[in-house]
Amino acid sequence: MKFLKKFSDHTYLIKLNVKPNSKTRKIINNDDFLTILLSSKPIQNKANKELINYIKNKLKIPSNQIKIVSGLQDSNKVIKIDFLEKIIEEELIQRLLD
Repeated sequence: MKFLKKFSDHTYLIKLNVKPNSKTRKIINNDDFLTILLSSKPIQNKANKELINYIKNKLKIPSNQIKIVSGLQDSNKVIKIDFLEKIIEEELIQRLLD
C-alpha cells in the first residue's frame, strides 16, 4: 500500500485526501492515498478535528497519538500515528478500512 509508510514499529505515516462536506463518513482505499469523506465543512478547523476524531475511533486510540504533519489547510494531508505497542501494517489497514 503506497499510502502507508512505516516509520518505526510503533509509528506510521499515512497519505490522505480529505473530502469535507460529504453526506456520509467513510474511508476509500485508492492505493496511492486514502480518501476520507467527512461531514464537516472545512471552516474553523472543523474538518481536521473530525478527521482526527474519526481515525481515533476507527483505530481505538487516544487522539494525542494522531498528528497532522502536513496539509493542515489542504485536502491532501499526511498524518502520523504513534501506537503504544507494536502493530503490523495489515492490522492497521484492516482497522482503518473496516
